[in-house]
Amino acid sequence: MKTEAKFVAGLPQLDIYTLSEDWALATSLENHWRLLGGSLGLPPSRWLDSRGDRMYGAVVALSTRFDLDDPMKEDDAFVAATVLASVRKPHALSTTQFMVGSSCKAEVTLLTSFIKRTQRGSNKKFSKVRDLWTADDKDGEIVEAWLDRHHALKDIAGNGEVAQRYEVNRIQDFNTADFLYFKNFVRIAKAAEWRENRGKPTLLNVERECFFYGNVEDGEVVETRVARTGSSFMTSHYAPDGRRIFISLGKTAPVSIPQR
Repeated sequence: MKTEAKFVAGLPQLDIYTLSEDWALATSLENHWRLLGGSLGLPPSRWLDSRGDRMYGAVVALSTRFDLDDPMKEDDAFVAATVLASVRKPHALSTTQFMVGSSCKAEVTLLTSFIKRTQRGSNKKFSKVRDLWTADDKDGEIVEAWLDRHHALKDIAGNGEVAQRYEVNRIQDFNTADFLYFKNFVRIAKAAEWRENRGKPTLLNVERECFFYGNVEDGEVVETRVARTGSSFMTSHYAPDGRRIFISLGKTAPVSIPQR
């Protein structure tokens, strides 16, 4: 299964140098959900389990990759092409390529799992849903490899100094499901990474992989630690009780951004 969407690069799609990671993540998940909806034969608003409870295709892991040597530029016509590459119910993995002609400027891979709340109003108690989606599994070993890495990194030692403490704001950070939106975990991480590196040569992400382990409530403070070794970095978010709820591993490269 695949889907495509066409765009012209402008201020909403671009950051200070190339395609915006934040925008690319949102667009990739929109395409991913469209494919899930086609697989279920239902729009997202009707994704209900056998008990009639609302379920969501929640992101549990992702990766991004950007071509910093040949970045996307303003007025570039491009396509966001998404393929549902692997299914191992209730998980699905898609890859989205952002193409200018035959050149791939960025790529996003998303791994989702169908979940539902087990306690109304709580962002910390939810479970996987397996009883509605009847699509055939496809190349399930790919999903299995991602889940193995997800598990392996959960308790990896968290080095690095505290770069930021962020008070979660429901109005700007939550999605329509009333969870802290997945791309805002990345946005908060990017802000902490910039603070940790401010005043030094500008470094942007060449690639990043992220794994999600929990969520938070409105008003809670997320503590972010950033550790760098050469071009590599590790960024972790911690909930108020000390639990790691997110980790990002990646590589950066220096870029020269002209003054405007």
